Amino acid sequence: MIVLAVDTSTLHAGAALWRDGAVVAERQRIVTTHSEALLAMIDEAFVAASVAPADVDAVACGAGPGSFTGLRIGLATCKGLCFALGKPLVMVSSLAAMAARAPDGRVCATLDAFKGEVYAALYDVRAGVPTLVGDVRVLPPGALLPQLEGVDHVVGSGAQKYRELATKLLDEEAGPRAADVARLAASRVAGRDFDDLSTAAPAYVRPSEAELVKQQRSQ
Repeated sequence: MIVLAVDTSTLHAGAALWRDGAVVAERQRIVTTHSEALLAMIDEAFVAASVAPADVDAVACGAGPGSFTGLRIGLATCKGLCFALGKPLVMVSSLAAMAARAPDGRVCATLDAFKGEVYAALYDVRAGVPTLVGDVRVLPPGALLPQLEGVDHVVGSGAQKYRELATKLLDEEAGPRAADVARLAASRVAGRDFDDLSTAAPAYVRPSEAELVKQQRSQ
């Protein structure tokens, strides 16, 4: 099984190829515009792994939450590849991908949501497989802090930015890795559990700036 995975939820963009149980190529870059770098990273991963695009069994995309523009670019790219290659799509939560790198236990995955808020979700992780506990939320760090009681590890840029959340920070890696998106997607590909290509959408969690402005004008 070969899975191509990308994640563009943060400025730490990535592309990875998963083949028969292991990552065989991964490219990561800090970007300013995902559209300028993503296709090049995907191409570099194919070349490094000696894999042709037609050989992939599925395309996996980090679903967010995160950068609205980045998520749209990532999903549009993945959908374009799926249509062109005739391959199925798998959406993977970017927060779950971060939690997946933690040891077994209760994990809080965070991403900086700006505006004084963080995206956050709690997961029970067993053997690298995260199970969501509750809902994915966007909230001020002070509101998240009381919920970290009983949490074994914290990951992500939200805790890096707001150090009061970092008492159990697992590592200094800011965002999700495409390699973890690929690994989580692979189990779904094996079970032929795919997302609908026409309706798949990013998990924004909160309204976009344009939607907020529209709501304010209508009130």
